[in-house]
Amino acid sequence: MLVETFLTQYTKLLTKRYLTFEKYTLPAPPKPQAGKKYFLYVHIPFCQELCPYCSFVKIKMDTSIANDYFNALKKEIQIYQNLGYSFDSVYIGGGTPTIMPEKLSELIEFIKNAWPIKQISVETNPNHLTPDILEKLKNAGVNRLSVGVQSFDDNILKSVERFKKYGSGQTIKEKLASAAGIFDTLNIDMIFNFPNQTEQILQNDIKCLNDINADQITYYPLMISNAKKAEVTKKCGNINYKQEKCFYKLIVNGLSKKYNQDSIWCFTQNKGVIDEYILDHDEYAAAGPGSWGYINGTMYSNTFSIPQYIEMIQKNRHPIVAVRKFTRSEQIRYDFLIKLLEGSLDLSDMEKKYGKTFWLHLCKEFAFFTLIRAATFKNNHFKLTIKGRYYWIVLMRTFFSVVGDYRDTRNFSDKPSHQQK
Repeated sequence: MLVETFLTQYTKLLTKRYLTFEKYTLPAPPKPQAGKKYFLYVHIPFCQELCPYCSFVKIKMDTSIANDYFNALKKEIQIYQNLGYSFDSVYIGGGTPTIMPEKLSELIEFIKNAWPIKQISVETNPNHLTPDILEKLKNAGVNRLSVGVQSFDDNILKSVERFKKYGSGQTIKEKLASAAGIFDTLNIDMIFNFPNQTEQILQNDIKCLNDINADQITYYPLMISNAKKAEVTKKCGNINYKQEKCFYKLIVNGLSKKYNQDSIWCFTQNKGVIDEYILDHDEYAAAGPGSWGYINGTMYSNTFSIPQYIEMIQKNRHPIVAVRKFTRSEQIRYDFLIKLLEGSLDLSDMEKKYGKTFWLHLCKEFAFFTLIRAATFKNNHFKLTIKGRYYWIVLMRTFFSVVGDYRDTRNFSDKPSHQQK
């Protein structure tokens, strides 16, 4: 566990530095580069119930707020169109984007009318895999549907308060079967290393996945913020990171006969869009509260308050409130951290983007991961070994846990005040 401990501390420090934002004072979002295609992330912050491990910006469904929210969201997206942005792909996450399917369909049509969108990915939950919702999504042009399942084990589903909301593991399997073949890609989101998860439970989940034969499986480690850790411990038990490596090995081996590993945690039967849209898009814009974009080496963060977000848009103000301009070294390390999610870093791309001096910024990282046999240099690529893929699980689990800590310090539902304006 010595290497894992070192990587955890390294990533914590790096991520906290990235999340040191300054107040954004410009009257508009950054302008796009002429002719450049960007990616658009859209956030829907509503859920029927709140899962105890989730730190994403979300509140319980409130129709009165939601109606105003969708109107505000369209206005924010319009801001990017007016600035001249060109988007070819959109990812709609949450929350639960399909909680208001009619509003979601209208939003997708609004985006498609603004740009020639080629790829639309939408998140949902098992209870929304109904014929009418699936038909609406298909007609709207959704290519990829990502279903949050987490586990098929009834006891785990009960402990994380998903059993009553979404049904038993068997019910969920049946709902997933009903959605097969409708979209180009049906993805199943899973989580491993729940405190009350055993090897046998994990093996059963893997068997269920192989039986379902979905196009794609994304198998995340439990990534939890400090604020959520106490609640999860109360409901599920103490988190044991010592079993994480063993569990990850079981997943890779258990899915390898049917699936290709397209990233450290994404397994596909056919090449398609994966959740880590930042792998294919160096720069992206984001709409909705608590979302952030990365443009020209700078991170931009929207307000985390849903009421404030709506109020700012209604007053014809863009909702970006914080900015973090990365140094050249930070940009290179950010690319290094994120791009290796795919398991391989194209060194020629890095040189083209940053010049030959990028080696100087990453020489310590290259030396360290090579020394511990986590990566090798091959065909002008820096490739993670099997061991290295697990170490990247540790890095990314830490990265998103720290991001969760940052989100938890913001209040999603505060009413607007003079101090917030």
